[in-house]
Amino acid sequence: MSDHSPLPLPRVLVLCVAIVGGVMMAVVAQLALMRLGLDLGALWRDLMGARSGQMRAAFAWWAIALVSFVAGLAIAAAMRGLAAAGIRSPALYGIAGAALVAGLAVAGRMAAAPSDLGPGASAMLGLASLTVAGLLALLGAYFATRR
Repeated sequence: MSDHSPLPLPRVLVLCVAIVGGVMMAVVAQLALMRLGLDLGALWRDLMGARSGQMRAAFAWWAIALVSFVAGLAIAAAMRGLAAAGIRSPALYGIAGAALVAGLAVAGRMAAAPSDLGPGASAMLGLASLTVAGLLALLGAYFATRR
């Protein structure tokens, strides 16, 4: 009689998947904030202006950071929980992949017109927000996977 105990997922795999998921959720949050009028590019221009512009910029950055942290934490916890329970169903992975594609389609549909910043400033702002999102998703995943 053979023992079919579930093999644990490698911690590096869980962290990598959580980082990618957290960054993707941060992109969705950034698109949703654009839809609400909190475009990071517009807020960047208004940062040195009135106090309300600074508060709006801070809210946008904190919202993106919170979404990526919580997404990294939730994805890592879900992966560890499924692996611990021994659930390795191809149908479950197919449903998760279809949900991911549907979510990305909705996010692409929500995409607004690009901001009127220059291309260099827009690229640097995007890289900065994705870097922050990746680091916070890693932090959330780390908290979910620590032993």
